[in-house]
Amino acid sequence: MIVLGVDPGYRNLGLTLVRISADQSAAKVVFSQNMSVGKATAPMAFTKFLWPELERLNKEYGPIEAVASETPPFIMGQIKTTAFLWAVSSIIVAWTHAREIPFRHASPLSLKKAVCRATGKEWNRKFIPKKSEVNALIEQLTGERCHSSHENDAALAAILMFSKAIPDV
Repeated sequence: MIVLGVDPGYRNLGLTLVRISADQSAAKVVFSQNMSVGKATAPMAFTKFLWPELERLNKEYGPIEAVASETPPFIMGQIKTTAFLWAVSSIIVAWTHAREIPFRHASPLSLKKAVCRATGKEWNRKFIPKKSEVNALIEQLTGERCHSSHENDAALAAILMFSKAIPDV
């Protein structure tokens, strides 16, 4: 199964395609990229090319059979940024809905807890896994690291939501 993992952002959007084995025990990164889909002076620019990029990935590497995303956060005091993150996510959700592709999302906190479970570290509020630990976990699970932490976060979402490689609670 090919799963598109998404780390939402309008300035840095992580997209990673992960091949999940038939028994759901193994994962391999097929493709990853960190897209800058907007800029502070023209944040809605992503609306012009995000859907076509999803189409390209589906045609070139697909068919994409599922999509997993980190749930966009609500950022206190940054309402514009929050709105743009949700707008980007809405385009991706609409694209999956138009193709009848399963879509799942997980909160940033549940992704961090999954890193703890996968690495055998005890979760508590004083220990929150860092980007380097996510990167190391993706390398451990897939045999390679993606180019950026956004791509690794996207891979983590795909693996957590559609494989059995990370133990459940």
